[in-house]
Parts: sequence; structure tokens; C-alpha cells
Amino acid sequence: MKARIYYFTGTGNSMRAARVIAQAMGDTEIISMRVNPEEYPATDCDVVGFVYPVYHWTMPAPVAAFVEKLAVNPKAYVFVVTMPSFICGIACERLAEILAKKGAQISYGNIVHSVANYVIVYPPFPSAKLRVPATERKLKRIAADICQQKQRAYPRASAFIRCRRERIMTPYIELQKYADNPFTVSDQCISCGLCSRVCPCHNIVLENGRPTFQHHCANCMACVVSCPKRAIGYEIKGEDRKLLEASSMKTPLVRLMRLPEKRKLYMNPYITAKDLTKEKE
Repeated sequence: MKARIYYFTGTGNSMRAARVIAQAMGDTEIISMRVNPEEYPATDCDVVGFVYPVYHWTMPAPVAAFVEKLAVNPKAYVFVVTMPSFICGIACERLAEILAKKGAQISYGNIVHSVANYVIVYPPFPSAKLRVPATERKLKRIAADICQQKQRAYPRASAFIRCRRERIMTPYIELQKYADNPFTVSDQCISCGLCSRVCPCHNIVLENGRPTFQHHCANCMACVVSCPKRAIGYEIKGEDRKLLEASSMKTPLVRLMRLPEKRKLYMNPYITAKDLTKEKE
């Protein structure tokens, strides 16, 4: 039996989940969604897993793009584990829609709540000391289910969440292409290039030794939390006109988007920055 898990991660939660499940399954390959999906098809896999966070109450755009290009065995046992802070929304339903076009379907779906790490808006919460142990316990239960190839309907959004998502999240999704404009790089930068290597979207390149953002950012915070000198900041300035104009009732969080120097950062305690640079295990 050939098994493979594909994951997308910014600060390590999904990578840790993939590792826990793979360890329980044994002889399972783990693939980061930062790779070219056409080079790692799942056509010969008997078990295929997808693990990813939830952005804007749905699956991250890079995850959707990856799965759309991925060839999947339609007869495989497919599982999905989403890792929202609180609201899963349509994160599983979106995956089901994409897989259905390939003739595949989700056999097992589950949610594991994790630490909210959108640190350019708020400090990480709830406490990692409380959330991480609870996450680990649930991951072990999920891993046991998957090892037995249990069937479990994937989570679906309620009518209320579905309606509110369109109203609340759509304006933020439209602003995503401008979201990396306010990233700053201080003189503390040592040109190590780690930010570029951990970015799951290949959104950072070094120009004259300085990180430069390429405007296809998922705001996953990988670069921020991995920088050894905390040289990456976030500050909306006058030239960021699109974001400033968006600071309205439709997008109130834009007013909060900044990264104070003393703000606490979060990375999954079982994952290192070096781990985030890996493409497969």
C-alpha cells in the first residue's frame, strides 16, 4: 500500500499534523505543497491525505491551486484534516469540489483547532501551552482513525457561516494581492535567505542580499516567525493606497495590520525553521 500526505504550512501546525499521522501509518511519504504538483502525482497512491490551515474561512488559495493541478487516484482512500483557529468554513467543501472533478471523493474529514498566528493583526492565541497539548491528543485520535481507514463525513459550513463568509471575507480576499506591500526589512537583516527558503508560496527572493516580496503572498507568517534576527516587520504606509482605502467597515482589520517590535510570535513547538524549508520527508 502506498500512502502520501500533502500539507501546506506557514508556522508548522499542518506539518506537525502530517508527521503525527504519517508516523502512525508507517511508510508514508510527506510532501509540502510548495513543490510542483505535477512532479508528485498521487495516481499510484492507495491512501492520499491533505492537511492545511484555514484562511478566510476556506482553504488557502495556494492549496486550491496545488490540488487543482494534482493527479489523484480516484479509488484512493482520501482524508483531509483542516487546522483552523476557530472557524473551518468551507475549507473541506472546497477540497471536495476540486476532487470531484477528478473522480475522487473524501473518505474521512476532521478539524483540529490550532493557535491563531496571524501576528500582523493580533498576538497568538489561545495560549500554546493549552492549545498544543489538546491538538496533539486529537491528532493521535485522528491518526488512529485513518490507520483503520474509517469513514467520516467531512465538516461542512452552516448556512449562517456560509452567508457571513461571503459578506465578511470576500473584501479581504480581494485585497490579498496587496497584502505583502507593507512588509519591511530592518537593518538587522543578515541576508541569510531563510525567509525565502521557508516561504511556501515562493514569494520572497533576495535582491542585493535583501528580501523582496513578489506579491503572491498568502500571509502565512512563515517569514516573520522564522527570521533569526526578527528583521521582518509590517507597517502600512501612505503609498499603500489600496490597503489604506480599504480600511472601512467592510475591512476593519486593515486598521490593525501592523507588527509591533515586542509582539509575541508563534511557531509550532515541534517544528523548526529548518523543517519548514523541506519539500518532502
